[in-house]
Amino acid sequence: MNLRRWTFIAFGLLLLCCLLACTSASGEPAPSAPVPSYSSSLHPVIATAPARLSLPRRETPHLLDFGLYASVAGYRTLDYLSTRRALAGGAREKVLPEWVVDNPGTFIAFEGLAAASEVGGSVWLIRHGHRRIARTMNLVSIGLGTQTVVNNYTEPLTLAR
Repeated sequence: MNLRRWTFIAFGLLLLCCLLACTSASGEPAPSAPVPSYSSSLHPVIATAPARLSLPRRETPHLLDFGLYASVAGYRTLDYLSTRRALAGGAREKVLPEWVVDNPGTFIAFEGLAAASEVGGSVWLIRHGHRRIARTMNLVSIGLGTQTVVNNYTEPLTLAR
């Protein structure tokens, strides 16, 4: 395998690890240090009431968001199938490198990582209070991906001879 292929695979794995680290981080505060119960000139006891912080409620995805995630997975699957069909009919890939689309395993891994990064980014945005941005990102992605799938299926096939 050449250097470009290893770089592409390493970047995909790095992106997957970052997404997993972001989604597994907990929002719980760290335990507080114990306050000494004695007083001296070096460590005076200061009696204060514990501060109550009102943190924003952590949002979770709704049913509409899960529908958008299913649509992302669906169009990614159709993109794989339509691209393989178009390539078998003599078309050439315009966006991705040829070594990605020529190897079915690599192409499936690419589509899976792309879908996982879209869904993971959307979940991250929702958890941080940006539901509208996450839904807009998903809708734009679904629209552009569906346009690509339709283009792959409507292009006339020229059989390679």
